[in-house]
Amino acid sequence: MNQVNERQKEEMKKLANLIIENPDLPVVTMTDNFDDKGTSVWTAGCCCRVSIDYIYSPKYGEWLSGNRDDRPYFKSLDYYDAIEEMSERIHPHDTTNPEEIWNNLAWKKVILIYAGQLEKVSDVYLELVE
Repeated sequence: MNQVNERQKEEMKKLANLIIENPDLPVVTMTDNFDDKGTSVWTAGCCCRVSIDYIYSPKYGEWLSGNRDDRPYFKSLDYYDAIEEMSERIHPHDTTNPEEIWNNLAWKKVILIYAGQLEKVSDVYLELVE
């Protein structure tokens, strides 16, 4: 198996350090992958970016109706889309502030691993066992 590149090694070290420094935080992974029809599907991936983030899964009837990508909201990734969605649901004469709603959601702090698709990451190769 070929070695991962230096940037990926640094991200893996960062992940290990974040887990050691924050043993009580859950580790959440996110990998974008789409089939031929553009539908999101499950896949394996290699570590591309690691960070501390916040996650939120909306409940029925809340300001956020549910992420279009069929996943929870991430505070760092979904801000603009969520603010736009909530703004569209607020009546023009209502003084409700979507940013205030966003900031007051019951966010859960997590270690987020954003992983790229294995088959699209050029320096990661799968070994075939014969």
